[in-house]
Amino acid sequence: MEPQETIAFTDWLAKIDPRVMYEEGAREVWHHALKNTNVRAAKAAAMEHFRLYPTAPKPSEIATRARQLVASYTAKQRALTATPAKPSDQIPLRRRDPQRWQALLEAGKQQRETTLKERTT
Repeated sequence: MEPQETIAFTDWLAKIDPRVMYEEGAREVWHHALKNTNVRAAKAAAMEHFRLYPTAPKPSEIATRARQLVASYTAKQRALTATPAKPSDQIPLRRRDPQRWQALLEAGKQQRETTLKERTT
């Protein structure tokens, strides 16, 4: 967020909630907290804060919630545009070569029995 956007955001925030500090020092704190956030996400975070909590919003709370909202939105977009997984075209070995499958199964059983016998002795 640019400094001018931060000033506009704090003006907007102070009009909604008069408990929000509006001095120059407070604007610097808000700007420092929101410098990596866009205005839209900050406004959405502020609106959500007002909906959920009766307290005055703090810069760190709004910045954290804005980051969460952006991350959630991008995850949803990624999920919507992701290509679906391709189904496997290969036939499993059990159906393709049942005799070999049975031989491998028996070899595995034998190896397991041998391993158990070696452990007990």
